[in-house]
Amino acid sequence: TDGGRRSRNPGYPSTQQSTYESPSLECDPKQPVFIWVQWIAHTHLRHKSVWTVDAKGGSWGWRKLLRLRSALLPYIEFKVGNGEIFSIWHDPWHSLGTLIRRFPSGPSRTNIPIAAKLSAVIVDGDWSWPPITDMECIEILHLLPNIHNGNDSILWRGGEFTTTVAYGIFRTPGPIVGWYPLLSGPCKIPRFSFVLWLAILGKLSTMDKPWLSHLGGVCVLCGREVETHEHLFFRCSYSRRCIRDLKEAVRFTWPNRAWGVDITWASTRWKGRHIVQAAYRALLSAIVYHIWRERNQRVFQHSERPSTTIARIAAEEIRQKILSLDLSDSVSTRGLYRLWRIPWPVRDTA
Repeated sequence: TDGGRRSRNPGYPSTQQSTYESPSLECDPKQPVFIWVQWIAHTHLRHKSVWTVDAKGGSWGWRKLLRLRSALLPYIEFKVGNGEIFSIWHDPWHSLGTLIRRFPSGPSRTNIPIAAKLSAVIVDGDWSWPPITDMECIEILHLLPNIHNGNDSILWRGGEFTTTVAYGIFRTPGPIVGWYPLLSGPCKIPRFSFVLWLAILGKLSTMDKPWLSHLGGVCVLCGREVETHEHLFFRCSYSRRCIRDLKEAVRFTWPNRAWGVDITWASTRWKGRHIVQAAYRALLSAIVYHIWRERNQRVFQHSERPSTTIARIAAEEIRQKILSLDLSDSVSTRGLYRLWRIPWPVRDTA
């Protein structure tokens, strides 16, 4: 109990305890072990080995981590020391792997307790196993690793462990897409890039999705055609007016063909490190974001704004982003400032 309240899940501390008290998991910054590791040991492992604990229980993230165990083994090395950390039966310190899985009846056949540590069979820095007469388990003695000075340790093969290296190993690489430059650059605003990414993938919840069929399916911006990604960007009369206003403001051009074809066009036309192209990439993400936001406001809040307002807001946000950048004095920078009608700063030369 905690303050008269009982936690719903006995494996987890209550909200009050986990936030303020949690005596078994004190937030001591001097502790050598991360508090998350301590919490996992206290909640999920409970004196079990991470290598043999059941992967069916716990949170989604915990189950995903456990499923990586077999994939992780080729990249780590178990270095046997004094034997006080590694479990004989549950940790994969042996070249045969986890011994309890290879020899389920091993503890009874060898008279070595299932909870025993390697220190039980190490004496004065050398192996000291009891006589094993079982023909199956005797294989354990033939492939014993060397014993090293110090504590048991787990090493990353090939050098120092980094999350970047681990991510490269475990991720499933996808095909390289040509539109990725549209989401990058010094002028990008992350929330705009995120919505553009969803729009490129066709993952926005437009009215043509089956689960939104009860809303009627008609575009709330123009009130004429079925709302799809193809329609919203930029076949809709409302979004076309937004593009027209941006063209007048900063010479933003858009071919207005098929959405996928237009994205390919933009990826080619605005690629590279030139600051003007980077600003156009950011402006594309900004206008997509604000058109989608306007659509949501009309659906959920029943409020609407004219296309001129949307275009002005999108352009102004990128303009403010440009002003926040520390750009060098160059022909490109001066051209960018002229295009966006930004006064060139007067620098004090005194």
